[in-house]
Amino acid sequence: MKEADARRIIETYFNVVANEPDTGAFVELFSPDGILEDPVGTPPIHGREAIGRFVDAGKSKIERFEITIREIITCGSESAVRWSGDILTRRGERITIDGIGIFMFDEQQKLRHVREFYDVTKLLALFS
Repeated sequence: MKEADARRIIETYFNVVANEPDTGAFVELFSPDGILEDPVGTPPIHGREAIGRFVDAGKSKIERFEITIREIITCGSESAVRWSGDILTRRGERITIDGIGIFMFDEQQKLRHVREFYDVTKLLALFS
């Protein structure tokens, strides 16, 4: 996979999940049997439909979520991404999280498997 293609897909991924939320566009980035681990250590989410439900559940608690991509490193059909996110909940609470995502692409340039690493305890405290 070309680095420019990976960058385009990753930028779209973060844009449609947070900056300009569009669940339909987000799930279309995945292969039909794609897997999302968000975050790693929680049960993997399998398939577009389940990934869409996961995203919609998060959107119900978040007023605004802005993500900034800090770095993308592509090697073969995988990319590592360092990112930061600013979250405002519907209850008015704010947090900043930093994360690293590992993106694996298939032959059609769809996301086959995404693994997100970040401090989930910050998010859980907001949603409890």
